Amino acid sequence: MSAGQERTRELRYAATLAGVIALRMLGLFMIMPVFMVLAADIPGFTPQAAGLAVGIYGLTQAVLQQPFGWLSDRWGRRPVLLLGLALFAAGGIVAALADTMTWLIAGRALQGCGAIAGVAMALAADVTRPQRRPLVMALIGIGIGGSFLVSMALSVPLALLLGLSGLFWLTVAFAFVGMALVMTVPRRPPVISEPQAAGGVSMGPVWLLSLSVFLLHSVMTLLFVTLPPMLVSDFGLQLSEHWTLYVPTMFVSVLIMLPILRKVGSSLSEQRLLPWAFIALALAVGLMPFGDRWIVLAVLVTVYFLGFNLLEAAMPALLSRITGSRGRGQRMGIYSTFQFLGAFFGGVSGGWLLATFGSATALAAAGVFSLGWGIALRLLGKRFFLTRAPE
Repeated sequence: MSAGQERTRELRYAATLAGVIALRMLGLFMIMPVFMVLAADIPGFTPQAAGLAVGIYGLTQAVLQQPFGWLSDRWGRRPVLLLGLALFAAGGIVAALADTMTWLIAGRALQGCGAIAGVAMALAADVTRPQRRPLVMALIGIGIGGSFLVSMALSVPLALLLGLSGLFWLTVAFAFVGMALVMTVPRRPPVISEPQAAGGVSMGPVWLLSLSVFLLHSVMTLLFVTLPPMLVSDFGLQLSEHWTLYVPTMFVSVLIMLPILRKVGSSLSEQRLLPWAFIALALAVGLMPFGDRWIVLAVLVTVYFLGFNLLEAAMPALLSRITGSRGRGQRMGIYSTFQFLGAFFGGVSGGWLLATFGSATALAAAGVFSLGWGIALRLLGKRFFLTRAPE
């Protein structure tokens, strides 16, 4: 196969997997902004029950990421992806038909049982060469980010048109479209030659990257808990107008990110990028409370998206190289578990900091932790990533 055909094949698989994950995340993101209001009429509603319905999805996701990864190493990626999407669809059906909060919580928990994030990343790594993986992971990350932005624009109009039950039926439809996309991936995709490291793979880098993604998604969730109220109170920007900040800054960050990832991928130097990306992210988040002018805030949000997208692409690419092909699904499952735990922790801590100290303190705290972690990665990286990956 020529180099051009190889690139085309890799991009086709990447686009397919990005579509699968983006469709699933789009269904979830669209429900989040309107759930607390629409669920208020369901028998058994209390704020605590509604909070459990929102959060239990992330909990079941975190618990099952590693078992799904383990299964994908033994059954193959495609069957496990189809199983996960089927569980996600079944949960959506239960939630759409729910006539009490108990059944709604059960439906959300069942949706979370479709824990396929790690499996999808493992499959993306399986079918791409090491030097192309940062771009492929970036494409998947951009799909997730795009689904978030689309959901912000569509969630309220669709909620008014379809209601809560209709939104859950929409997630079911997305799951079936995702299953159709998965079926376009060969059951046994082309094998990328990846020599295994003698004596097995050290778990040190796996845990370091897992802790890194925990912090990355903690800060991301905290940001979107604390920044929107600040936009309303300090800039007079209503929720329906927040896309005017997020969409242009995300677009600019992607334009800057792509050539960086292309260079990083060609030199297989993701580990050198991580500390600087965390430091950039830290400075952006920590300085946001002091961005009292719109242009300053827009620049800081652009820098944040740049750091986030670089890390979202580089870390799984680096992890896939470290692990090699054997046992990749299980180790990607560990990574994804920490990713969802980070999102849960960031939401809880962000809400507490916002209520207790306000947005400025919450964002400053996130900036300090991110800066400290960036410095730690700079110091620890040579020790953990000194050995070249088993490629």
